[in-house]
Amino acid sequence: MIVNISDLNFDVSVSECMKNMKPHPKFQHCTFENYIPDSRYPSQSSIKNILSEKVLSAGKNKTKYQINNKGFFGFLKRSSSSDKNTDNQDMDLNLYLDGGFGVGKTHLLSACYNVAETDKKTFLSFGELTYFFNFLGIEKSIKYFSDFDLILLDEFELDDPATTRMIAKFFQELGNDTLVITTSNTLPSDLGKGQHFQIEEFEREMGVIADSFSTYVIEGEDYRRKSGSQLWKRVVDKEFFMDQYAKADTEAVSKGLIGFEELISLLKQNHPFKYYIIPDNTEALFIDGIKPFSSLDEALRFAHLVDNCYYYNTKIFIRSDYHLNDLYSNEMLESCFQKKFLRCLSRLDELAVFYLK
Repeated sequence: MIVNISDLNFDVSVSECMKNMKPHPKFQHCTFENYIPDSRYPSQSSIKNILSEKVLSAGKNKTKYQINNKGFFGFLKRSSSSDKNTDNQDMDLNLYLDGGFGVGKTHLLSACYNVAETDKKTFLSFGELTYFFNFLGIEKSIKYFSDFDLILLDEFELDDPATTRMIAKFFQELGNDTLVITTSNTLPSDLGKGQHFQIEEFEREMGVIADSFSTYVIEGEDYRRKSGSQLWKRVVDKEFFMDQYAKADTEAVSKGLIGFEELISLLKQNHPFKYYIIPDNTEALFIDGIKPFSSLDEALRFAHLVDNCYYYNTKIFIRSDYHLNDLYSNEMLESCFQKKFLRCLSRLDELAVFYLK
């Protein structure tokens, strides 16, 4: 089935977007049982057991912690999830799962959603949460999310001062009955470092965020590289690229073809939390003529689209004059959004077939 990407209807309400906050096709069948820990890294088995126990109590134990005064980054020490936590108060804190790319963090987070017995649960990326802050306002967002028993945030990151202030207020005022579990590839003690703003000026905000979590480190290798997954790079002309697009035309697969400039224009016309409309309607996305991003805004919008394609397991076919590593300038990769762009490249490594012109 052929999908005209430019004709897709992005006129969806905020409530419709909120209903979409759940694990998408790639992760909708994830459980703790089908998460296979790497025996070389005991922390993987340990956090699997910790999460399994923790999430089953979500919505049942209505006595939540009170934030304590530990000071700036008081609890932030690099501990393994295999370490036994003997601090009873920490057992009532939210959970922060730190680990590199491809160690199964999103699988575990999706498993939490899929096995949790409460109906008041939500799964979304940290970027999507901040988009809701900007769209709804922080006060309405806090009121809305406080109604959940379980909030699952994928890829926690602090990119800028505004995000830091908003997320500190969010955790400070979020309902005490709500359990938050979040993943990240940055240790909490490193959040905000090298992000081109003075982290010392946000000591109070960082302290609020820090005091909200118990931290667990998940060690391991990137399964995408371990499994031999890599971008298939091949020099082709446009006729071959179009031929590959034509071969993908079956009734069982929905596919769409769009030029890079047209795609960027479409992304600019729509709010990022509506980008899921593209992979929700397309199983194979062909992008012709991709080139280095001319602005940070374009780069961020494309990265968010890739995140959505990743969750939906939508395959991406790219034809370009440029190698993938040329798409983000050195300045972008050294900006406060470095981790976001590196994650985009890592996910493209799994999703994409890359044709060079």
